[in-house]
Amino acid sequence: MSEERKPRGVEREVLLNPFVAYGLIKGFFSARKLCKVLAEQGLEFESTGECVKQLRRLSNRLGELKGFDERLVARILEGSSLELKTDLAVLSVDLGAYPEVLKLVSEIRGRARFLSVIQSVSSITIVIDREHAGHFIERLGAHVLYTANNVSAVIMVSPDEVINTPGFTSVVTSLLSLHGINILQLLSCHRDTIMIMSEEDSRKAFQLLSELSR
Repeated sequence: MSEERKPRGVEREVLLNPFVAYGLIKGFFSARKLCKVLAEQGLEFESTGECVKQLRRLSNRLGELKGFDERLVARILEGSSLELKTDLAVLSVDLGAYPEVLKLVSEIRGRARFLSVIQSVSSITIVIDREHAGHFIERLGAHVLYTANNVSAVIMVSPDEVINTPGFTSVVTSLLSLHGINILQLLSCHRDTIMIMSEEDSRKAFQLLSELSR
């Protein structure tokens, strides 16, 4: 069998879709039914019986981990508040701009309506209100790698428990992805989960998350 036609593993296929893995653990559908669906989607395996054995093994292993507690996640969502910041811009600049970024941040400290700066391995990402974005772009010049204007930030402020709760962010982002909402930047600051997206998507996200956090 060629490398291109090498069968994908049953466990790997399920783990790539957390929705399916969760449904398997909770018993929302049978392992045999899932094997049938996987076969219809082109997944190859030795036999249905072997597929069922692998899925049951996976379900038992994941069930024993007990890392995800949907009741705790639900309580945190209910205890969270939402804020929407509009008219923002996103800038990504190379690491060589670091000294200038520090100067700019110092200059507008306390005056910016919104400001977030994150340094990663290869670049620095700045999310800033539109009033100051042009000044940043002008000063950083050739260091600017990417810009996105007219974006918004949906900010979810949660109880302290969110810091040590597995699965909270995945529930939020999964809900948004199911509704076709694209997150441009995902940031975390203590109890705040900050999601940067287009203005249109931000309105949809705010409504969806408001329904969960009531």
